[in-house]
Amino acid sequence: MKIYEIEKFIERTAPKSLAYEWDNPGLLVGDKNKDVKKVLATLDVTAAVVREAADAGADMIISHHPIFFNPVKKIEYGTPEGETVRLLIQNDIALYAAHTNLDAAEGGINDKLAEIFQISNVKTLEPREDNPSVGLGRYGKGKREVNFASFTEITKMLLRTPIRFAGDESRIIKTVAVAGGACSELIPAAIEADCDVIVTSDMKYHEMLDAYDRGICVIDAGHYATEICALDIFEDMLKPLGLEIIKSTHRDVFKFMV
Repeated sequence: MKIYEIEKFIERTAPKSLAYEWDNPGLLVGDKNKDVKKVLATLDVTAAVVREAADAGADMIISHHPIFFNPVKKIEYGTPEGETVRLLIQNDIALYAAHTNLDAAEGGINDKLAEIFQISNVKTLEPREDNPSVGLGRYGKGKREVNFASFTEITKMLLRTPIRFAGDESRIIKTVAVAGGACSELIPAAIEADCDVIVTSDMKYHEMLDAYDRGICVIDAGHYATEICALDIFEDMLKPLGLEIIKSTHRDVFKFMV
């Protein structure tokens, strides 16, 4: 199958028009007419991930995070980004990214998180004006009403990760919001929607303090843990194409002491 055919297929679910202006989804390295039989799905693209793809005989990498956001003026092989590009070209491995378009899409990362938390009556936290069913974040009724202390334990189990949290541990959690990746800017929308808790990542101290003072419970589950479901999405999305899909063994860059 040609890369351009894979692109079209992915963009049925996650059209590039859903991406934020600062983002850079799409084919980043490679020839659209290249034949592809094996794809490596990953959250991030590093030199180590490209080596993994090469060792596995992959023709293409499909990632959530792009390697380029700003215009590229030079590629120096001595830099991490330059080495990654060198290895992609050297091994003839194409790179395609679906980032904020996959976050916002129906069936994308935020819908997957809502599914993981078994949220019902799901709505979008920051809906697009032209299509309220897509956008960043999701919220709705939790599977069952529990206090916040119990909900933190449920989150750790569901996402298989240590967490940071702030809020009244006795508060009963009825309405749950989820927002994969760094989405502290969605907290006002979660408060407006009467959410009891929001699960997101990359919270700064003063953002957490402000949310606490405003009365919403917040769980910072980490960027990796809230977005690694992208690999399952890519796998399910590409299965009908008959491609061999392998998942990267790349893990969270953070290590935790318990």
